[in-house]
Amino acid sequence: MGLRFGVIGAGWVATARHIPSIQRLADVELVAVFDRSLDRAKAAAPKGVLATGDLDEFYGSDLDAVSICTSPWSHADQAIGALGRGVNVLCEKPMALNSAEANSMAQAAETAQRTLCISHNFLWSDAMNKARRSLSKAGPLRYVTGFQLSSEERRLPVWYQDLPGGLLFDEIPHMLYILDDLLGSDLVVEDVRADWAGRANEPQSCEIWLRGKRGPGQLTMVFGAPISEWHVASVAEKTVVDVDLFRDVTISSGSDGAHGARDVLATSARVATKHLAGFAASGIRLARRRQYWGHDGLIEAFSNSIQERTPSPVPISSALAVVRCSDAILEAILPK
Repeated sequence: MGLRFGVIGAGWVATARHIPSIQRLADVELVAVFDRSLDRAKAAAPKGVLATGDLDEFYGSDLDAVSICTSPWSHADQAIGALGRGVNVLCEKPMALNSAEANSMAQAAETAQRTLCISHNFLWSDAMNKARRSLSKAGPLRYVTGFQLSSEERRLPVWYQDLPGGLLFDEIPHMLYILDDLLGSDLVVEDVRADWAGRANEPQSCEIWLRGKRGPGQLTMVFGAPISEWHVASVAEKTVVDVDLFRDVTISSGSDGAHGARDVLATSARVATKHLAGFAASGIRLARRRQYWGHDGLIEAFSNSIQERTPSPVPISSALAVVRCSDAILEAILPK
């Protein structure tokens, strides 16, 4: 018998990422979609799948696992409620509003002896898989830097301005879990600087210095930018590996040796060729509606962990570290 899956929340991330990723798995059945708006639930639920605005009816579907795709304010309550019913949980980021809520979720999972997995989806993206392979051959890691530009013109959650720190709170978990992964876990915040520039709900820019087991890193975030770009560059002994998260492309530069004209030309040609090839491959996946930016791989790994009784593909220690770092950043920049 396959795994019986339900989805809580029928917004964009549910309909564009979780539901299609669940449906592509041969041994998993999507059986129910819940939303407080029955109309939204009906619009999101594929044919033959229960659409309901009643949580008791939803859980009456004999579920093995749920994806929680609601706004951050409800994550802790929804996760703890599901775990209390004996249901395994995949929860969208941000995990919770603060470490106290996140720790309560982790305790509920331990008490229920069920899996709690937080959606660190980019770690399963094609770009991050390639980056890890490149870095495994690149010698010692020297530094990791993330650079994020966020435009307010792109599709954004309707509720983000009500979060502490606005869009920073919603988006920073992505960068933090990637840096935690590349820097070897135990991520801590060493320093933070923010420029509000008269903005009321979120900073105009934020610079964050971090450290993990493998070394130091830094993250720069700029909000209200004219374009959206998310990049993470890892500097290793033998190469620089740049991950273009939005395009799902990874470029490994190699070395430019003595930095002569021919060396620079060779590096430029190599980088340009790899970027074009990666962009073409990503574009083909997008055109075929198979581009999920890691959600598909994560949901498959989560489902396998339940069926095989193995640990969560996202260790709860890593998820809690991301929330602790987010807490530290907000504590440093928000008005006292």
